[in-house]
Amino acid sequence: MLALINGDRTAPEQAAETHGRARPLQWDRRLSALARAHSVELANGMFSHVSADGSLPSDRMSKAGIRWLSMGENIAETRDVARAEAAMMNEPKFQQNHRANILNPSFTSVGVGIVNGPDGMLYITQEFAQLR
Repeated sequence: MLALINGDRTAPEQAAETHGRARPLQWDRRLSALARAHSVELANGMFSHVSADGSLPSDRMSKAGIRWLSMGENIAETRDVARAEAAMMNEPKFQQNHRANILNPSFTSVGVGIVNGPDGMLYITQEFAQLR
């Protein structure tokens, strides 16, 4: 999924949205652990950006001790990784959505968590951040 994300960020056809400023994201193990933990929640029936304890993505990131300047989160339920990334990138351009998170040139780091659910689906969380 990291290769798909970075391919989308640097593709020439996205230049109008990124102004040519989006660079490949660096993998961050802390963001990945956070993403995986949230994907476990998603797979267990809590399909929302809000966790069972009421925390938002920004709350979870801060609680994990990750110092960030900007952040975003994408979630997906799908049968395969490529299909999830394609669905997010097929959202409308120039709007606040999954696509905008993927292409946001402010973000410098990413972590991805993918969990197989009991229903056979993949539950995916992408955590994006501009770290301090």
